[in-house]
Amino acid sequence: MKKEKLYFWILLICAGFLIFWNLGERPLFGVEGRWGEAAREMVLRGSWFVPTINFEPHVTKPLIPFWLIKLSGMIFQKFNEFTVRLPGALLAFLSLWCFYKAVTKLFSYPWNLISTGILLTSLGFVEFSRLAQSEIYQLFGIIVSLTFYIYFRDQKSFLGYLGFFAGMVFGGLSKGITSFAVLFILPLIDALIEKRFYHLNWKSIITGIFVLGFYFLPYYLTAYELRSELPFYLWFKENLKQAVEPYDNLRPFYIYFLYWPLWLAPWSFFLFGAILKFAKKLKQISNEEKLFFLTSLAIFLLFTLAKARRGYYILPILPFSAILITYYMKNHLDEFLLKVYNLISFMLMILTLGLFLIFPYLQLKISPIVTAVLILSFFLQILVFLFFKKERFFGFIFQFLVVEWLVYAMLIPYYSKSSEKDAGEFLAKLSYKIPQALICEINKPVANVYFYAQISKKIEPFSEDKNCQILLVRKDLTPEIKSLLERGYQFIEFREEKEPSKTYYILYKSPG
Repeated sequence: MKKEKLYFWILLICAGFLIFWNLGERPLFGVEGRWGEAAREMVLRGSWFVPTINFEPHVTKPLIPFWLIKLSGMIFQKFNEFTVRLPGALLAFLSLWCFYKAVTKLFSYPWNLISTGILLTSLGFVEFSRLAQSEIYQLFGIIVSLTFYIYFRDQKSFLGYLGFFAGMVFGGLSKGITSFAVLFILPLIDALIEKRFYHLNWKSIITGIFVLGFYFLPYYLTAYELRSELPFYLWFKENLKQAVEPYDNLRPFYIYFLYWPLWLAPWSFFLFGAILKFAKKLKQISNEEKLFFLTSLAIFLLFTLAKARRGYYILPILPFSAILITYYMKNHLDEFLLKVYNLISFMLMILTLGLFLIFPYLQLKISPIVTAVLILSFFLQILVFLFFKKERFFGFIFQFLVVEWLVYAMLIPYYSKSSEKDAGEFLAKLSYKIPQALICEINKPVANVYFYAQISKKIEPFSEDKNCQILLVRKDLTPEIKSLLERGYQFIEFREEKEPSKTYYILYKSPG
């Protein structure tokens, strides 16, 4: 028992380093600016129910991520990369604690810790725990629901039903109704296997109705503030209609054959082994194994059949698959896979030192900091190997954790650059020097730029009849825009070679 507690605290401390180290160093990436900028503008406008971007309503997304990011910015009295990402990182950290509690009901030591380590080091969990996106918020809600279900699955408990539905609603108010669809699969399959139909009772129905009302309350309050029924139409469009008649995110049906193992990497080989073994011995495996095997397959099928597809949509499958892999490791492991992972372990050590040769080829500068980090990572992997020589699964977990810390917490933040950040910060300095300047835009800049520009009023679309002292241009300069340089405008470029859509130009007239 003492050993379990020691390893648990070591795992949590290492998880803290992996999730929080250099959390604010990487510039906002992808759609992070939508969440950060909308929350920042909610503070400026004193609103809790109508997010805006460039001071125009942005009500297509659920509210919980906006609320928590807003609170983070208010507590720290600033909005930057760290405060925008902090709420999601905290929820990721809490998810691990909840998941450990859940799997401790399913597995004894050491398998409960191994299962928690699998979730922690899965690529999907690591990546999204360090991003300000709604996926990690949804995953937290799903794990909370899963934990309550596992704890109270044999009881008709108000507390169990309340926790299950509350986690479901948290996920729904973070990402959408996919959390409802995913979480209803587990008790449905459990009822079919174990005949647990007794959960359909007056306690669960009353609790479900109560929590469902709470789910729709923010939509009502958003509609009330907007004086419009638009939030309810967008809820229908973004959730139900998007699944059957999508207007975007049209990816091929086989996309999740790639992303399911990708998000579970580096444990994907065990996933393949589990699927093959359990499919072959479906009638012989235990009901517990059958439950999580069939639930994982059903979730995969659900997302595959939905017509709107994106790689990260399937992230809710992670906790179910981590449990599935643990059952496979514990009861059905093929020794060949153990040899494969031993080989991977040695290759990772060699690759860490090999980065000294790879980085110059990629034209990446190896600074003294990078040198120190690579050497530290190499020796940490050796220590893990020696310390867990007889406990190889723990060895794999902690070695993968060290490598992921190297990549996500050190190298990616160190080497990340952003033309959007550079353009936004230049615009912020410029607007400070010319406080009364009218700022105009062309080609709709993304929210990341607005966030770094710290705009306090709407940036207007450019037109010839407006006296725009500052002009923010996205993608390219047309001959018409270039002609403005002959009218006294100065010009600066923030180029992104690999993604032209992230190239920005700022034209401005000097204060004098």
